Amino acid sequence: MKKLALFITAILITSASFAQDYSVEEVEIVQNLFGLEKKAIIEGNIDLKGVDTEAFWALYEEYEVTRKKLGKEKIDLLHQYSTIATITNEEVEMLMKKAIPLRNSEDALIEKYYKKIKNATNAIVAAQFYQIERYISDGIRFTILNNMCFVQDKK
Repeated sequence: MKKLALFITAILITSASFAQDYSVEEVEIVQNLFGLEKKAIIEGNIDLKGVDTEAFWALYEEYEVTRKKLGKEKIDLLHQYSTIATITNEEVEMLMKKAIPLRNSEDALIEKYYKKIKNATNAIVAAQFYQIERYISDGIRFTILNNMCFVQDKK
């Protein structure tokens, strides 16, 4: 897990800079690199012995497609927030109407694929997937929150 923590830290430092200024191509490059590193972590930390590995990887790839879409939405939302110097009630409301459903969608996605992976493999493999995804997701959330301005600093 130490390797995983270092990986998350490196990705987050890169991701935090994207909230300030980014292009679609840059986001795709970072997401692809992130995806490759993340897949290596999954391979190294999930025990697939005795289960249908093809089913697991098919579901994992399916999961990643949706996760990347949500990631792009999160980066867009962070960019919108970071470009506002002085925020109004209306702007906060608009951002929150996007932020809350986005977070719920991310959480629901991991839960949905936990269930799918459990049905295709077993509960242990699914729990390992869930733990790693939660660890990475929560690490990203913490780093973003730790590095962004609070609303009261934009008044």
